[in-house]
Amino acid sequence: MKKIIILTLALMLSCIQAIAQKNQVYGKVMFNGEPLENANVMEVDANHRMLNQTQTDASGFFTLFVTGDKTSIRVTCNGMKKFTQKIGTQKSWNIELKEDTDTLSNRKVKSKHETKKLLVGHLQGRVVPQLTWVEQLTDSTFCLIIPIRVFSGVEEYPKGRRLVVQDYNSHAVAIGTNIEAAMPEEGAPESWDPFVRTSSNNSADNSSQFTSNDNDFFCYPRFLFSRRDLEYIIDNSNSIACFAVDTSRGDNYWIYYMSKSFPKEMQKILNKMLK
Repeated sequence: MKKIIILTLALMLSCIQAIAQKNQVYGKVMFNGEPLENANVMEVDANHRMLNQTQTDASGFFTLFVTGDKTSIRVTCNGMKKFTQKIGTQKSWNIELKEDTDTLSNRKVKSKHETKKLLVGHLQGRVVPQLTWVEQLTDSTFCLIIPIRVFSGVEEYPKGRRLVVQDYNSHAVAIGTNIEAAMPEEGAPESWDPFVRTSSNNSADNSSQFTSNDNDFFCYPRFLFSRRDLEYIIDNSNSIACFAVDTSRGDNYWIYYMSKSFPKEMQKILNKMLK
C-alpha cells in the first residue's frame, strides 16, 4: 500500500512538473547586442491586461510562467520600442529591442505648467483636486498629462488609450489620444496628494482606501490636443460633463470633472504659453 502511495505521489509530481514546463517561456532581452537589465516582461491578453510578469536580470535573462499559448508576450523598457508577439508554441525567446526616438516624451517642450486647478476627482463623497500638467510643444500643439497610479513597476499604460471629453448627453466633444505607451516610474510626483483618487464606474475603486508612499509607481500618459481643441473646451465648458480616461481594463473608465476655475485657468495657461 505504501509503495502505491509513493508511486501515485511521484506520478502527480511528474505531471505537475510537466505542466509547469509546458507553461513556461524563457529567453534573453538585448539592445544593440548587449543584455538589457530590468526590462519588463509580461504576459498580456487581447485587452492589454497583464496576466503574469517578471523582469530581466543583469544578464538580460528571464523566465516567465504563462497561462497558455493564446496570449502574447510583451517586453517594455524606458526609451525602447515595445515588443509584442503571440506566444503560440514558442518557448525560447531572443528579443532585440529598438530605441524609440519618435515619442512625445522625446519632443522638445517649449513650456510646462503644473496645476491642481483644472480637474477634480471624487473620493468617498468628497471632491479632490487632480494634479495635472500642460505642456506646450508648438504654438498649436499641447499635451495634457495626468499622473496615473499603477499597481506594480511593470504594468504600463498602453498605447491607444484615450482621453475623451464628454458633454452631458455622453457625446464626445473632443478626443485626445496618447500616441505612445507610458512607462511606470517609481515614486510619487512631488506635488502628489495621497488622497487624490478619481471616480470610476467601478464601485470598488470608489469605496477602497487610497494610500500613497515613495514606492508607488506612476505612469504619465501624454494626451495630445490642438490649440483649437482646448479653445473649444474653454468656450463650451458649461456643456462639458467630464473627461473620461480609458484604463484598458475592460469597459472601465477613470472619470475627471472640470473644476469651477477650469475655463479661466486654462485660458490663463494658454495666454502665458503663447506670449
